[in-house]
Amino acid sequence: MDTQHLVASSQPTAYAAVSVILLLILCHAVIVWKNSPPSLSLPPGPKQVPFVGNALQLPMGYQERTFLSWGRTFGAVVHAKLFQTSVIIVNSVQVAKDLMDKKSENFSDRPRFALLGEVLGLGDTLPLIPYGDKFRRYRRWFHDAFLAQGVLVNYRPLMRRELSAMLKSLITHPNAYETHFFRYNAAIVLEIAYGHRVTSDNDSYVDLSERAMHAAACTGSAGSMLVDVFPILKHYPTWMPGSGFKIQLLKTRELLQSMLDAQYNVVKNTLRSGGVKNASFASNLLEAHYCDGSLSQQDDTDIRGASGTLYAASTESMSSVMRTFILAMVLHHEVFKKAQEELDRVVGPDRLPDWEDRDNLPYLVSVMKEVYRWNVPVPLAVPHVVGRDDVYQNFKIPAKSLVIGNIWGMSKDESLYPDPDSFKPERFLEMAPGSLADPKNMVFGFGRR
Repeated sequence: MDTQHLVASSQPTAYAAVSVILLLILCHAVIVWKNSPPSLSLPPGPKQVPFVGNALQLPMGYQERTFLSWGRTFGAVVHAKLFQTSVIIVNSVQVAKDLMDKKSENFSDRPRFALLGEVLGLGDTLPLIPYGDKFRRYRRWFHDAFLAQGVLVNYRPLMRRELSAMLKSLITHPNAYETHFFRYNAAIVLEIAYGHRVTSDNDSYVDLSERAMHAAACTGSAGSMLVDVFPILKHYPTWMPGSGFKIQLLKTRELLQSMLDAQYNVVKNTLRSGGVKNASFASNLLEAHYCDGSLSQQDDTDIRGASGTLYAASTESMSSVMRTFILAMVLHHEVFKKAQEELDRVVGPDRLPDWEDRDNLPYLVSVMKEVYRWNVPVPLAVPHVVGRDDVYQNFKIPAKSLVIGNIWGMSKDESLYPDPDSFKPERFLEMAPGSLADPKNMVFGFGRR
């Protein structure tokens, strides 16, 4: 009886103790909740469809226009989803620099490029390499070859020689200006990368490169095509219905690999047989490894990829800029007349302009800046990948998100370029040094490249 009474009398005490503990836990939780920072939301963006996100809202071509439309609705930073992948779309130069330049340690990686990297075999070129040791190795090679003190001056005689050849071709066959532009750029890069001198308008390597680069350009932007979203499509059998895309991609791959191999193998074989006539980017790297006594398979792959980067990344884009210049001058004769008057006044009729004349040709320099802005050579920057969760302007940027710089959209930013659809070189005449509006801040991409 006493035991039962003791147990019965202790139960209220136990219940009270448990209640006090639970109350303390609840109070602690409330205090922590009140003092904790509010959970961050993702940047605003278009309404998503279950499972597919915003994938069905993107057109197959001219995606930069859709991105700009979203930017005008939701702001400079837009969040979208391609199936299960978060995508941060940047339509502002300042935001792009804040994320991919100032936070480059976290925003420098690359996604998997199933189309360009794997199907077309360009995975060893610098724009597509993930951030890591291989990337840093390439950067060191390029810095030594092009950014070291006084190096670029050494290429000026080559550029003057090829400029003369191009001008002669333009006088003889003016209607073939597109071919002359590509030959000019290809000849410069071929000699720098591989030591190959172009001596005729029918150079087989230039012809191969022109066909390969045109085929590659027709495949679409990096990271934006269906094969990138569904990498399994790279295994789609060529005998099945609907395989036309795969057959065309394989033909493009063959052209690109021939372009990357042709001159590189010439350099390797010439070095093995006694030395090269013209030193080049590829020959210098190969010779350094041969002198060290070894050239591993990885060394060989990396030197081939780095040399190919020079060629693949510059010939078509620079030719595009030159074609835009012709279009702008045809459409805007008053601009052409002003530039010609300045050139005649500063340079005169007896010689060609040179690098030393640049500071005395402010209007012509402004024309070239407007050419870059008015029709950017690459509308979308190569996508970056976020390494870990980040925060920008109180928005959460999730790890593994794609970050796409809409360069075309940035070129239409009315806060930097009033009346952006008009060709107005004058907008750059009064531009302060280091201005955010300078097209070089966007047309060459962002981050550690």
